[in-house]
Amino acid sequence: MPSGRLGAVKSGFITLEGIDGCGKSSLAGIISGRLMEAGFRVELTAEPTRTWLGDAVRRSYGEDVSPYTEAFLFLADRATHTEWIRKRIAEGKLVISDRYSDSTVAYQAAHLHQKLGGKPSDYIRYLMEVSMPVIQRPDLTLLLDADPEISLKRLGGRSELEKFENLDNLRLVRQNYLDIARMSDHVRTIDASKDIAEVRESIFNALGRHFGIEL
Repeated sequence: MPSGRLGAVKSGFITLEGIDGCGKSSLAGIISGRLMEAGFRVELTAEPTRTWLGDAVRRSYGEDVSPYTEAFLFLADRATHTEWIRKRIAEGKLVISDRYSDSTVAYQAAHLHQKLGGKPSDYIRYLMEVSMPVIQRPDLTLLLDADPEISLKRLGGRSELEKFENLDNLRLVRQNYLDIARMSDHVRTIDASKDIAEVRESIFNALGRHFGIEL
């Protein structure tokens, strides 16, 4: 149980990022529960969304589309999602999103590099710039950093891996995430290769420092 509580409920926006298999989606619910115990009104969301735009994004995974087409489908989904996020924040809620704009930058920069050549860093800068008008800047991003080989082992139980879920691609995506973290002052990197209990504790410590409470 948390040993500190808020005097007043705070709104805000937190994002969870990391390569596939880092444990992010499982931890999202745990984080939400702990923050609700601490007095926050939490809204948990994810990308791609469960809208027709999110469905279009998921459909693109199995289609032979341009990497730019895929990137802009993500951006369209996010534009609508961001409107929803801003409304929840205005209501005094803390929104936690399992993936947001950094995912598109990290994954699509890798995809563009693999399909078209060029430097991943150039695609990172381009995607960050084109995303800027339609995003809500997170107050805090928790980057769950895991070795791609460990992540793939965690994904081993899936009946079918998605196109992004291969070792070479995940290595490039991980490096893109680390580059994004170096460029952003709101990103906190968590070692997600450790035991789940240690990862959880590191996350709670980071959140506690951010909000000035003990979790």
